[in-house]
Amino acid sequence: MKISKILSYIVLAIGVISGGLLFKMNNGFDTLMTEAGASEARELPLGASIPEVSPLYNMALLIIALLIIATLVTIVGGLIKNPSSLKKTLIGIVIFLVIAGVAYAVSSGSEMQLKDNIVSANAVRWADAGIKAFYAFIVIAIGTIVWGGVRKSISK
Repeated sequence: MKISKILSYIVLAIGVISGGLLFKMNNGFDTLMTEAGASEARELPLGASIPEVSPLYNMALLIIALLIIATLVTIVGGLIKNPSSLKKTLIGIVIFLVIAGVAYAVSSGSEMQLKDNIVSANAVRWADAGIKAFYAFIVIAIGTIVWGGVRKSISK
């Protein structure tokens, strides 16, 4: 059996399980809302809704973990098959870390008061750094696309 067929069956099984958990969660919320006399799910007390959401949340965490593992295995496998690409990969990682470091260095943050909790200054600084790094990556991506188009036009 081909790996693609096996993966198709795994994806189908995960989809069926997720659909079942979503159905269970929705029915549970309907019951909780009827018992609590609430018209919207956000009016429910947090403790009452946790048992309904937890299975679907745990499934999402499992899928994310499996995707990360599969991605890392694929990357490492590609590097083992083609060791010459290791240099380019390391250069890309270093550039990514430098951009993230510069974004963190130029970011600032101060403690923020939200409705029911306080966000630390460090968390605000990391969020600011993430936004600035994202903008830098967008500029780099657009610049690369434009540079490729210009270079292709010039070479013709």
